[in-house]
Amino acid sequence: MSTRWIFGNQLCMDLPVLKEADREKDVILMVEADSRTLWQSYHKQKLVLIFSSMRHFAEELTDKGFTVDYRKAESFRDGWEAHRQAYDPTDVHITKVTDDRMRRAIAKWEKGLSDDVTVHYEDERPLFLLSAEEVKERLPGDGPWQADGFYRNLRHDLGILMDGERPIGGKWSYDQENRKPAKSGVDFPKKRTFRPDEITEEVIEEVKETYSDHPGDLDDFIWPVKREEALKALNQFISDRLPTFGTYQDAMLIGDPYMSHSLLSSAINIGLLKPMEVIEKAEAAYEKGDAPLNAVEGFIRQIVGWREYMRGIYLKKMPAYKNVNVFNHKRDLPAFFYTGETNMKCMEQSIKPVIERGYSHHIQRLMVIGNFANLFGISPQQTSDWFNEMYIDAYDWVVLPNVLGMALYADDGLLSTKPYVSSANYINKMSDYCSECPFHPKHKTEDDACPFNALYWDFLDRNEDKLTGNPRMKLIYSQWGKRDEDDKEALRNKAKSLKQQLSKGAFDTNL
Repeated sequence: MSTRWIFGNQLCMDLPVLKEADREKDVILMVEADSRTLWQSYHKQKLVLIFSSMRHFAEELTDKGFTVDYRKAESFRDGWEAHRQAYDPTDVHITKVTDDRMRRAIAKWEKGLSDDVTVHYEDERPLFLLSAEEVKERLPGDGPWQADGFYRNLRHDLGILMDGERPIGGKWSYDQENRKPAKSGVDFPKKRTFRPDEITEEVIEEVKETYSDHPGDLDDFIWPVKREEALKALNQFISDRLPTFGTYQDAMLIGDPYMSHSLLSSAINIGLLKPMEVIEKAEAAYEKGDAPLNAVEGFIRQIVGWREYMRGIYLKKMPAYKNVNVFNHKRDLPAFFYTGETNMKCMEQSIKPVIERGYSHHIQRLMVIGNFANLFGISPQQTSDWFNEMYIDAYDWVVLPNVLGMALYADDGLLSTKPYVSSANYINKMSDYCSECPFHPKHKTEDDACPFNALYWDFLDRNEDKLTGNPRMKLIYSQWGKRDEDDKEALRNKAKSLKQQLSKGAFDTNL
């Protein structure tokens, strides 16, 4: 008898481990492992998503004629031992996993098996566009690599938005058309939400009781937990929201953390949606004239040129990558990251949706939260841990390169060509946050000056030796060099004062 072991982020009927199963003889093993949920203090909504989706998937497998052994256990090992005693399998089939911690845990488990059990590792596609071997082959050597080249080559090879050998429309990227601010008054179609069913309600109560000390709210759970729900969310995004996604994908508005973003990443990252089917739906919308090219290309690039690229970096550079810290940042994460209680409107608007539902969109993650963490000098590892714990779509393989590399530049440019840091000017341009904030986006050292301004110039000043040779930083350093010394010293002193206040816990309540 063969066991086919399915983990909580592999909930896809088209996996080889399931398609090749013998429904008469094989048993599907699924384990809710308490110890895995405690690797980090994961957001309550993330726990509900995983447990509920697993239980729904087990139910669907049973309906399709599979024999399912669904176990709740202290650990994966305990779940396996109970399964082994019940079924005594000779072979175990496992879909290859990406996360380093899980790979090491599986390797340790396999090493302890008796000789009469053989483990077979199956292809991870269609959870990804590329296998682990294929994505690493596209990143030769030790880096740094170029995301744009990776995106173009993969899109060409997969025939996505192509006109022969050329990209449709004549350009590979329409990013310049996708940076329009959406000031107050712009309206976006609402996202598709889902009411918890009996299974999900049961999980919600279990999580409230068992994981009461974990962060996050459970007042309103809206996420798809079944494939049919995920498909409805995908179809609604394609028909109603994709047309305005591109133009406003970098914009931010008070009270609207969703705008035209798809919110499909949680479903994709656990297997309810396959990345290629999502791409094909978006491409079809363009071909039918239902969505403009800039929106479709911008959306597809997030999957082809970002999701696959981040996974490749992770696979190439782990486990050492998790410890990168080129700027030697060591400050602790401020308490308001877990409450959202701060007078900085941009931080409040970016963090509160994470606490409430485990979500904020990519510009809030990158240019508000990540930007602040870098300017303030927060430990990259504490920052990435927070992202890993708090976001509904977070997994180690996507969080570490995205946070450590893209948001924080802690890998010294392995992933990005420059740090994504900015003063208040960017946030003021791309949002309406500053209109309701007590801090002034144009002031730098005054009492009401936006903290991003002094912290930005202080970051550049203290890291000049590391960044001044970067071609993309030359202009800003030439501007810094033209400032008189009194002006520089005033900015340094303002930044020092801000850091002292925040370290004492006063910055988020008294300014």
